[in-house]
Amino acid sequence: MKNLKTINRILFFILAAFALLYFGSSFLIPFLFGMFLASLMVPFCNLLEKIKITRLIASFISTFIVFVIAGGILFLFAFQVDQFVSNISSIKEQLQSFIDGIENQITSIANFSPEEQKSFWQDRSTQMIGEIETYVTNFLSGVLNLLTGFLLVLIYVFLLLLYRNRITEFIMMYTGQEKKQHTKEVLARINRVVFHYLWGRTKVMTILGVMYYITFLIFGLPYAILLTIFGAIITIVPYFGPLVSGLLPILFSFIFFDSLPKSVLFSIIIIIEQLIESYVLEPWIIGREVKLNPLIVIIAVLIGGMVWGLSGMILFVPMFAMFKIISSHSSGLEPLGFMLGNVKESEENQ
Repeated sequence: MKNLKTINRILFFILAAFALLYFGSSFLIPFLFGMFLASLMVPFCNLLEKIKITRLIASFISTFIVFVIAGGILFLFAFQVDQFVSNISSIKEQLQSFIDGIENQITSIANFSPEEQKSFWQDRSTQMIGEIETYVTNFLSGVLNLLTGFLLVLIYVFLLLLYRNRITEFIMMYTGQEKKQHTKEVLARINRVVFHYLWGRTKVMTILGVMYYITFLIFGLPYAILLTIFGAIITIVPYFGPLVSGLLPILFSFIFFDSLPKSVLFSIIIIIEQLIESYVLEPWIIGREVKLNPLIVIIAVLIGGMVWGLSGMILFVPMFAMFKIISSHSSGLEPLGFMLGNVKESEENQ
C-alpha cells in the first residue's frame, strides 16, 4: 500500500511538471536559457569580484560578454541566411542542374528516357524547391524572433548574476538546519554540472566549427560561414543535431560541386569529422560531466522536442541532469537517480 502511494505521488508529480512546462513555456524557456548562461558566467563574475569590482559592474560586464559573443553569432547567422534567401534563384538553377545530372546517370544505367524521368521529377523538383524557399524564409523569421527573445534572456542573465546569493539564501530559508549543508552541496553539484555541460558543449561546437570551416574553404563550398555556424550550433542537440549538421553540407557538395569524386571525398571527410565529434570530443569533454545514460539523453531530446520544440531539445538534457542530482540526494527518489545515471554512485562522488 505504501509503495502504491509512492508511485501515485511520483505519477502526479510528473503530470504536474509536464503541465507546468507546457503552459509556462513562454516564461520558462527564456528564464532557463538565462539561468544556464548565468551559470556559465558565474566563475568569470566571481573572478571580477575578487579583483575588487562591485557585483553590479561584474554582472553587467559578464552579461555584456554574453551579448557580444552570442549576439554577434546570431547577427552573423541572420545576415548569412538573408544572403542565402536573396540568392535563392541561383540556387534553384544549381539544384536543377543537379537533378539533370541525376537524370543523365539514371538514363545511362537504367535506360529510362529523359522524357520519362522529366515527368517524374518535374512536379517533385518544383515542390521541393518551393518547400526549401518557404522553410528558409520561415527560418529567417524565426531567427529574428529569437533575436527579440534574446534581449529578455540577457535581462535574466544580469539579474540572476546580480542576485545569485540572495536566491541561494532564499532556498536555505526553506531548508531545515540539519539539512542546510546537504542542500548547499546539492546546489553546488547542480551548478558544477550545468557549468561543465555548457562549457564542454561550447568547446565541442567551437572545435567542430573550426574543422568544418577549414574543410569548406579547402573545397570551396559556397555559403561556408552559414553552414559552419548552422552546423556548429545544431550539434547542441545530442544525437540528432550532428546528423543534420553533417547532411546539409554533404547535400550542398553534390549540388554545387562539378565533380562526383570531389563530392564523395568531401562527404568522407565530413563523416570523419562527425565521428570525431561524436566518439572522441563528446565523451571526452562532455560525457564525464552530465553522467546521463544514452537512453535517457535520447528520451530527454524527444520529450523536449514534443513540449518546447527546438528549445526543449536543447534545454531538457541539462534539466534531466539537474533532476538526476536532486533525485539521487532526495529520500524516496534514489531509484530515479539510479535510472537516470550512467555511473555508479561511488564513482559519481569521487
